[in-house]
Amino acid sequence: MAEFLRVLGAVLPVFLIALLGFQLRRMDWLTKAADDSLLKVSVNVLLPCLAFSNISNNPELLKPENVWLPPVVGFFLIGLGMAAGWLVRKFATGSTDASGRTFAISIGVFNFGFVPIPLVGSLFGENAVGVLFVFNVGTLLAMWSLGVMLLHGDLRTAMRKAINVPVVTVVLALVVNATGLHVYIPGLANDTIKMLGLCGIPMSILLIGAMMKDHFAECEFRSSFRVCWVSVALRIGLLPVVMIALAKWLPGSSIELQQVLLVQAAMPSAIFPVLIARLYGGNPVVATQVAIVTTLVSLGTIPIWLRAGAAFIDLDFE
Repeated sequence: MAEFLRVLGAVLPVFLIALLGFQLRRMDWLTKAADDSLLKVSVNVLLPCLAFSNISNNPELLKPENVWLPPVVGFFLIGLGMAAGWLVRKFATGSTDASGRTFAISIGVFNFGFVPIPLVGSLFGENAVGVLFVFNVGTLLAMWSLGVMLLHGDLRTAMRKAINVPVVTVVLALVVNATGLHVYIPGLANDTIKMLGLCGIPMSILLIGAMMKDHFAECEFRSSFRVCWVSVALRIGLLPVVMIALAKWLPGSSIELQQVLLVQAAMPSAIFPVLIARLYGGNPVVATQVAIVTTLVSLGTIPIWLRAGAAFIDLDFE
């Protein structure tokens, strides 16, 4: 019971910050006009700083298995989720066109950044956070390549989007860590990067809460009951079992990768597919429905999956 409450205590602050973002939007303190600029700052400055500070001097990332395996697994899991969504897209949405393709992407892309970063840090420490950022290289590549190709069918656009600031930052940080160049970075620069990185998570979660407020009004959940329950069954029910089993039995995986996979297994669908759907001719309403309903259900299931998964894999929380 004590461990369950500890996990719950690590989860709740994330959702309380999102709820604050929701309320700030209602009060018009966090306006829609600010979203694009704040999102660009978070994704292209604050979160890359957080990644760099957790990777550039991380002894666990000197192990080869923590460098090449996490992004491969991340790419595979996003693809696996999209394949599962693709198989049932017509049953869930009644369509194989934009709505069905958007559903497949939404099932595949779990929340791999804003929520799991603070959770991994709280439950397992900074070394695991570094592995999470390397893992996310694969998830980002899969989201912008497989996801864009499913919707848009344009390989050139997909590959161009896959090379972005977060991915380049992680690669640079790995090089700095592997070569020992981190010892030559002035302490003032390291402190500045770390302080900027610490701003990234709360800023990003506030934005998620605000955007949820905007999209909530667009959703007709009663008329899309099948989309909702199928997305919960896949993203919150079936896929976590597969990911936890992979964490336990994947050959060559480190403890840090197992920790990352455990947290990712418990995650709901991400809000990023809403943006992809808007940009590339998908159905943003379907993506919003999947993100909102799986997020709401995950409020109750994240502590359960984390506790049960840790016992199955034989992991201890810090």
